[in-house]
Amino acid sequence: MEPRRMHSAGENEGAPLAAPSPGHELSGPVAALAGAFLMASTALAVGVFAPDGTPRLTNHGLRRLLGGVGEPDGAAARLVSPSFAQLAAAGRGGEAPIYRGMLHFGDLRSIAHSLCGEVWRLGHDLLLLAEYDVIELERVVADVSALNSRITSLQRRLVSEQKELERSLDQLRATQSMLVHSEKMNALGKLAAGVAHEINNPLAFVRSNVHTLGESISRLFAAYEALEGAAVRAGPGDVKGLAEALRAEVELEFLREDTGDLVKGTLGGLARVQKIVEDLRIFTRLDRADEERCDLRECLESAIAIAGPTLKDGGVQVTVEWADLANVRCKPAELGQVFLNLLINAAQAVECRGRGNGRVVIRARDDGERGTVLEFEDNGAGIAPDVLGRIFDPFFTTKPVGQGTGLGLTLSHKIIVDQHGGTITVRSTPGAGSTFTITLPKEDG
Repeated sequence: MEPRRMHSAGENEGAPLAAPSPGHELSGPVAALAGAFLMASTALAVGVFAPDGTPRLTNHGLRRLLGGVGEPDGAAARLVSPSFAQLAAAGRGGEAPIYRGMLHFGDLRSIAHSLCGEVWRLGHDLLLLAEYDVIELERVVADVSALNSRITSLQRRLVSEQKELERSLDQLRATQSMLVHSEKMNALGKLAAGVAHEINNPLAFVRSNVHTLGESISRLFAAYEALEGAAVRAGPGDVKGLAEALRAEVELEFLREDTGDLVKGTLGGLARVQKIVEDLRIFTRLDRADEERCDLRECLESAIAIAGPTLKDGGVQVTVEWADLANVRCKPAELGQVFLNLLINAAQAVECRGRGNGRVVIRARDDGERGTVLEFEDNGAGIAPDVLGRIFDPFFTTKPVGQGTGLGLTLSHKIIVDQHGGTITVRSTPGAGSTFTITLPKEDG
């Protein structure tokens, strides 16, 4: 006789399941326990299907094999050999299964599982019974072992590559540190050259004034000694005549006026030297803490003074449009470096205009919640669109080899964004100029 009918997919999956063999039947609690065991088993695959592969009842083990059983043709697609079409075309069965052998499950591209089983006909439906074969289990274990070996090998390679990447990262960090130091030394060299040029001018005329003053004083002392000698040797009449002669000879009135001018000019030159040193001190903040509340105007003016020689050599006109701003908590020395970089870049950008035609406009304003905004606008050559997006990249420069490291704007971006939590952007029109915009956030509270 044919096996007893199994429950459909709409019935309780834990219902009793009858064995297909013609022996004595199970009943009562024993049958219920056996059915529940079969439904929960993963070592056995049990299921009832329509001829087209639509599942009516599947236990846990078979559902794991079918995977996409929720789809109408999921089971049909997963049973590779024999297919449901082949099984449906087989004989009607009876006391024997319509198929006995290996059942292969997969995705039509590869065989995922092979089980030893048989298929019975239940009226128009198909009853599938299968179990994992020992050979299949051994193959799975071998595949898993091989996969574990491969994973272990890949892990070793990953560890080795990770160590190599760490070494490369350390080398890159060391190289970056050296390049940053090189850029700072390059900026320091330009700074020193500019300061030396600025100091040399007042020192030159101070030196000349002191030399002339020394000669004038020597002439005065010589005249005094001659007058004193005559007073000792001769009478009052001779002294009067000698005094008048000496007064005319040494040009006393001229010496009096010239000496005053020399002293005034010398003091002015020394004041200029003092101002340069003060600007340099403010720029470098040698006597201040790393972070403090700073007057941005003072910081900017010191940067303009330090960049003075470069701006003067190119005849660049600098205009500052300054609004009333509250002091900002920042690192003044670092901001001064950013301002100096932008000023020097602007001076180089306007060289195409010719001496005396370059213009740089600096604007500062309070932009409410957005923060403090500073704009550096020049009328230089501008930046090409394909270059604009790369100007803050490390080592990128449009200058000839040996004339730029490509770190000036990179360091400026790092100082503004990373150290101050602000932003620095640029907009440019080729042939018309560029504008760099810095935004510094306000202090909380």
